[in-house]
Amino acid sequence: MKPSVLLVVGIFLAVYGGMHVYIYHKLGVFPAFASWSTAIALAGLALSPLLVAFLTRTGFAGLATPLAWIAYVWMGYAFLFFCTALLLDAWQWTIMLTGYLSGADTTALTVPARYAVTCAATVALAATLYGVHSAGHVGTVTVQIATPKFAAGDAPLRIVQISDLHLGLLTRESQLRRLIAEIKELDPDIIVSTGDLIDMQPDHVDRFADLLSELRPRLGKFAINGNHEHFAGTADAEAFAARAGFQVLTSTAVTLGNRITIVGIDDGALPHGDGNPGEAAILAAYPDDRFLLLLKHQPVVDPAAAERFDLQLSGHIHGGQIFPFHLLTRLAYHVAPGLTRVGAHAWLYTSRGTGTWGPPLRVLAPAEVTIIDLTAGTTPPVVTRVSQDRRAVGTAPSRLTG
Repeated sequence: MKPSVLLVVGIFLAVYGGMHVYIYHKLGVFPAFASWSTAIALAGLALSPLLVAFLTRTGFAGLATPLAWIAYVWMGYAFLFFCTALLLDAWQWTIMLTGYLSGADTTALTVPARYAVTCAATVALAATLYGVHSAGHVGTVTVQIATPKFAAGDAPLRIVQISDLHLGLLTRESQLRRLIAEIKELDPDIIVSTGDLIDMQPDHVDRFADLLSELRPRLGKFAINGNHEHFAGTADAEAFAARAGFQVLTSTAVTLGNRITIVGIDDGALPHGDGNPGEAAILAAYPDDRFLLLLKHQPVVDPAAAERFDLQLSGHIHGGQIFPFHLLTRLAYHVAPGLTRVGAHAWLYTSRGTGTWGPPLRVLAPAEVTIIDLTAGTTPPVVTRVSQDRRAVGTAPSRLTG
């Protein structure tokens, strides 16, 4: 096993294993759970994602799939329980410290340990059920951008962005078929995938590539490599994308007519490029009289490149996927999901993602398909969110006409 893989596994076991030690400690307030059988069960659940990865890579995907559902739904539940219980602990500690410093009796404001654990377990269960339901319902966000680079008589151009689908063991074929049907209803001119089209198991997803190949927008489909393409193996991931009908842009570009140039930048996780250096130089090779669309997996903007592109489409952060992870993504990337101005004439749109990674849950971070309508003009961009409902994808605002 490579040293880098061992490091990742070690960090995972330390963090996730530590979370399970905390859960065991909390369950210990109930005598029935303070046992070796509970400890063994929690240890097994903590190790189950590694077992899923092993079974998948050794050709036992049929066995790995049901185990993956158990492992990753539990992962979501465990995280939500941990956050809720920790919040209640913080309340208890605050009350006790206040009482100690003030000399007042604050015990009436504390929550009995068994009630606190029961409350955390109940809240986590409700949030998990909601999260599984939410993950299966993909809404739309429409971004209307008027650009002076289109002539007054030019027809509108519709781009549909998908991001972070993470096709893999937990992907249901029926769900993907519905998503494809809904994208067809949007009638896009161009479809782009801004990375992580597949997860880390590329050997069992060919059927998904064949389904995606049914999408045939007028001007083509374009994709970039995200960090999970690197984890899956870049060659295999690009072969999957090609089978699905996507042209993969790896620090390359394509010009469509005389109105738009699409540039794709490899993710920084890929060994043949770190994502930022060279962006401005790549963009400078293309005339600035066309609308320049930059596809980049992580929502990191090169200030020099922002002087060249009109719109950067990114993903990667999933909008946090499970609250309160969005606080961590905000700290790491200094950007929120949605539209952000990043230059005098440059914008960044960061998708919340269309699928899920790890736990098949979304809590306060709805999945999305993004519609970008480009028209002639100079008015500021307008963003419209349609309710989080699969049916909403088919009822997104109609294409602009001028």
